[in-house]
Amino acid sequence: MKLLIGITAITLILFGCSASTGSRYETKNETENETSTEVTNNVAEDFNITPYQTEINIEAPPIAANNLPSDVWYGYSDSSSENNTKIVGTIDGFRVQVLSTDNIDEANRIRAEVYEKTTRKEVYVIFEPPFYKVKVGDFTSKSEADNLRFNLNQLGYTESKVVQESVNLFE
Repeated sequence: MKLLIGITAITLILFGCSASTGSRYETKNETENETSTEVTNNVAEDFNITPYQTEINIEAPPIAANNLPSDVWYGYSDSSSENNTKIVGTIDGFRVQVLSTDNIDEANRIRAEVYEKTTRKEVYVIFEPPFYKVKVGDFTSKSEADNLRFNLNQLGYTESKVVQESVNLFE
């Protein structure tokens, strides 16, 4: 008899204290009498940020590419200062590769820096999968490209190197 009372007490304790398998997110579907776990997010977004926006006006002097300091190039004469606007063809030549990266934003940033720091107008971002390469110049002789590589090295682009490829010919 004590055994029967003990087994009954243990059974009631185990099944009576068990955790519910339901969730607080369960809702009873009244039309089909089924339970579903629908989580509703009824958050009203009524915050207006307009009064907190500020207008920032930064006045910067215009940058003139022709007014570079004379000590930037250390006696380097720029042969592209003429108005070479029309491309008449291509030929095997040399360019100076400044950067090779897989980030297009970084390549465009370096292109803008090189364009601003030098008087060179031939600064290209070329996509050679999987990298974007920033290349400068259209040279027919390796010595001219080496001079530009040396000057870019002075400006802080220490990874610059001369590469051989097809370059543009200007009229």
